[in-house]
This record gives sequence, structure tokens and C-alpha cells, in this order.
Amino acid sequence: MKCLVILSLFCLFGLFNGVLGRGIPFLNQQSQSPADYTGLYVKTDAVEELIGKEQFRKWVFHQQRASFVEFYNSFCGFCRRFAPHWIQLGVDVQDWKDIVTIAAIDCSSDENSDVCREFEVMSYPTIRYFPPNYDEGPKQIGKSVYRPEHDTLKQILVNFLHTDEQKLPSWPDLEDVTADSAAELFTTAPQNIKVVYVVLENVLEPNKNTTGAQVILDLHQIKDILIRRASSLDFLKPKSDTRPALFAVRRDLSIEELTSETEPTREDLRKTILSDLQKHNINIPVSSAPVTAPPEDKTKTPDWMKHKQDKAIQEKVAQMKDVIFQADLEQAVRFTLFHEIPRYDTIKEDRFLALKRFLSVLSRYFPFGDNGRNFLKDLETYVGDKEESISGESFETEAKRLEEHYRPVFSSSKFVACYSEVEGLRRYPCSLWLLFHHLTVAAVEQNISTDPLEVLHAMHGYIKHFFGCTDCSNHFQEMAKKNRMFSVASQDNAILWLWSAHNQVNKRLSGDTTEDPAHPKIQYPSATECPQCRRGDNASHNDDSDPWDRTEVLFYLRRIHSPQNISRLGVDDEAALPASLDVLRAKRYVSNVFSDIDMRMGLLLYGFCICMLLAAVRLFLKRGYRKKMYIHDLLGKV
Repeated sequence: MKCLVILSLFCLFGLFNGVLGRGIPFLNQQSQSPADYTGLYVKTDAVEELIGKEQFRKWVFHQQRASFVEFYNSFCGFCRRFAPHWIQLGVDVQDWKDIVTIAAIDCSSDENSDVCREFEVMSYPTIRYFPPNYDEGPKQIGKSVYRPEHDTLKQILVNFLHTDEQKLPSWPDLEDVTADSAAELFTTAPQNIKVVYVVLENVLEPNKNTTGAQVILDLHQIKDILIRRASSLDFLKPKSDTRPALFAVRRDLSIEELTSETEPTREDLRKTILSDLQKHNINIPVSSAPVTAPPEDKTKTPDWMKHKQDKAIQEKVAQMKDVIFQADLEQAVRFTLFHEIPRYDTIKEDRFLALKRFLSVLSRYFPFGDNGRNFLKDLETYVGDKEESISGESFETEAKRLEEHYRPVFSSSKFVACYSEVEGLRRYPCSLWLLFHHLTVAAVEQNISTDPLEVLHAMHGYIKHFFGCTDCSNHFQEMAKKNRMFSVASQDNAILWLWSAHNQVNKRLSGDTTEDPAHPKIQYPSATECPQCRRGDNASHNDDSDPWDRTEVLFYLRRIHSPQNISRLGVDDEAALPASLDVLRAKRYVSNVFSDIDMRMGLLLYGFCICMLLAAVRLFLKRGYRKKMYIHDLLGKV
């Protein structure tokens, strides 16, 4: 019996240990590796995607050609909309590749953080021109293009090439040619030149008139011709005032106007020149430029993203309603601290104050475990001890040191609800919204400060000074001013202000090219998620009525962002987090179960002992009148 009891106890213990300790696939999955990620540009694009400091330096410095480089952020919506135009530029100027190359570098990639900080990239996209034979050195960061517009990219590039003081002797001449006669055009021309094509255009307005220069660059590899541009040459005698106009001046000094009164495009001029060359049997090298194709659709799902684990998580997430995820919150914090903040060479003045405010609300309200809270507190202290400024590099170094010191700090390295199968969509921006929503609620729940603007101030400062999407940052600042964010009078109203602002952004971006088709932007919460949050079917955002019951919305948001409602789906390391309510309940349950077992087994053993004692007494009394009893009558003989 004793053996059976002991065996039963071990079985019970093994049973409970097995139930509580067995692995859950969603919680044990490995972090997804982006090793194959190529940013917004792929090898088939006419744009060279630069990765890492070494490759960037080799591409830009000490080269026999110029570089036109886009510094971008793959999660930035404006950058995604800009990408097809940058690709098209690469296609358009492929015949210029011995003169200038089109490249790009993703500043949201950790491999490129040092490059973007060193080259003082403060907004996205940033376009820089690097001349040929460009030397390394302090402040050698290229020539910037202010607020680039896609329809002026070629003109901007041509003007850089035209005015470059470091241009090479082998480059074609883009200057305005002057001559008094056709013969003078051949005075300095090599002997092999059979024809000089002259494009008449207003060279004095280079920002508007670069068609001739583009044609010169397009066809500069044809050795037996020269193409020049001019404002006017009296001996050409054009038939009309239409510009640009194209003339062919041949070795025999004959002159032929090749354009009609219709204003020709760059492509028209190219075709006309090539046709004239064929007509006169002049050799034309095969163009290296591919046939112009529509820019690649950047919303297509990369093959490497389609992992079974990611699909499993998404299927699980789809079944879970009214929860937020620890993994998403941590991804936001991880990216802000280790990527966005360190990209600045020097953090000072208003940006320094914004950093202090941001770290303060994180330290107070972020749902880390003990290690994470100590990590944030020490990082806040480190920054607070600096009087006026801090370098992005020293901030990153200290953050990494503290993370290693308090490891594990982060429990996850993946997105869950903010995940998208389309690279560059949702993810960090989604998690950043989630983070600040959570902080506004946590400020109310924890009641550490009564300042209604504590979290909103921190958010505004972060978005203004650190958020990588410049276009998004400007929109948020305008919205904050328009919606009187700084007049919010209570912490509950801070929750509602941010909720309303987020819905405005969703409405503006609904249907935009940056929207993930699998996660359309809606007015949150949906009628399914919170039917009581809406006043009725007749209310909408298109009329003057408020469709929301804000009391119910506030209740819903506070419930959704409560600590008890943070799901650990996607968490890799539970040790980084405080014990969850489920774990505590499970421990109490196991404790209660074993308490009940102890009590029942105790009663059973007591009963068994009493029965044995009664049996022994009965045996003793029964044998007492027959004969003298010896001890071996009870215990047996040895």
C-alpha cells in the first residue's frame, strides 16, 4: 500500500509538471532572420542597394564616376511611395552608368546605422550627390537635395553633373556651345567626328531645360559623333521658335534641321539622332539600358517571409480578440533605443529634452520585468547626468552595455499583431502607435503623475525629433497643433485624444499604397470589437455628429491596455518578464491540489493505522486466554 501511495504521488507530480512545463509552439518559436532582406530595392532594379559601412565607402569614395544616393527608411510611407520613382530614375539613366550610378541605403537596417549617423541623415528620404574621386574626411557627406520631387530628379542630377567642379575630362561637355560658323564646331573636335548634333534650348534656365543635356548623356558612348547644346547659333537659322530644336552639322559643313514645329521630347530627340545615324551608316553601340518596364510592385510578398511559424502566429492572432502583445510593445522600444535615437551624431537642445521625456515615461510605465525596469532606469539616469547633450554613438554604446548587464531584458524579437507579410509595412510604425496608446493608459492606471500631458509631450517630442519618417512626423505635428493636443486637461482625455488622432491618420491613409491589404486601416475599434462604442448606424465621420460613445471607448481602451490583457504570444524568454497571472494561478492551483492530496492521504493513513491497531488489539485479546503470547506471535520468527 505504501508503495502504491508513493507511486501515486509521483505520478500526480509528474502529471502536473508535464501539463505546466510542456512547450507551447507559439511561445517557443525562433526569431525570424532577415538575412535575405534587400530593402525596397532588389537586384533586378536599376538601383544598387548598399549594405554596410565597408560597401558604402567603396561605392562612394575614390571612384572614377559620381554617385547619386538615396538614404531611406523602409518603414517610411513616403519612402515607399518614392521608391518606384527612384527605380525609374535608375532605368532612365543606365546609359550614364560610367558617369554616375544610382544607389540606395536603408537606414532602418542595423547594418547601416553607423553610415547614416556619420553622414548626418536627419530625414527620409535624403538624396546626396557624391562627385567622382570624392575623398573621405570630416563633414564629407556629399551634396544634399532639399525635399526631392520625383518629377525633377533627372533635372537635379543633370545640374549636378553640369556644375561639378570635379568632373572628369572624359565626361561629355554639357556647356553652352558658341560658334560663328559650322566649321568652327569642328575646330576642336577629334578627327573621327563625322557629325555634330546641336540641340537648341534655353541653357540659361538649367532647372527647366535639361533635355539636351540628357540626350548628350544618353548617347555619349557613340564615338563618331558629338552632341552639343546651345541657346542660339545664328548660322543654324531654325524654321520656328519651337524648343528644343535639333540640327545635324556634318563634316562637309552641310546643315540639316531634324525636328519639326512640334516640341520634341527627350525620347524623340534620341530616336531622331539614332535614325539619322543609321541613315548615314554610322556605327551605333548596343545600348546597355534594358527596355523600360513598369517599376516593380513593392507590395508583393517576399518569398523568404512565408515561414510556417509566422503563419501559425497569424492564425493564432486572428483568433484572439481584444488583446495587445508584449512582443509588439518590446519591438517598438528596441527599435527606438537601438536604432532611431542613436542615428543622430549629437543630441542637444530640444531633441535632448525630448529624449529625457521619452525615457522618463518608458521607465515609469513600460511593462518590463525587473531586469527591463532596471535597464530603463539606469539608461534614464545615464542621460539625465549629461548636462546639455549626448552623442548618438555614446547613447547606443551605453544602451548595449546595460542590455548585456541586465540580460535578459527583452523577451521577444518578433512582431506579432503588428507583423506584415509585406516587408516595410506595419511593423515598427504599428508598434510605436501601440506603445504610446499603452503608455497613456498605464499613466492612468499607475497614477504616478497627475500631468495629463506627460505621455503626449513625450510622444510629440519623439515623433518630432526622432521618428524616421519625416513626412509622417510633419503630419503628426500639424495634427497636434490643429487638434489642440497641448490643451488636453486630463489623463483620460489624453487617452481619447490619441485614439481620435490615430483614427484620423487611419482615415487619411486608408487605401494608400502603404496600406497592408491584409490589415486595412479602419476606424478603431470596429463595430464587432466594441459595438457599444458606437452610437448607432446613422452616425458617421462624414457628418457633424460624433459616432462614438466616448465613455464606452475610454472603458474599452483602458480594458484592452490593462496589464492583465497583455498577451505573451510570441514571447521567447519568459524569464525577462514578471510572473503572469496565469502562472500565478497555476501555481496556486497546483498548491491547492497537493494540499488536498496531503489532507486526504493523511486521513487515509490515519484510518489505516487505526484499523491496524484495532486488528492487533483484537488478535492480542483473542490469544490471551489460550496460551502465553510471545513477541514473535505478532512479528513472526526471524
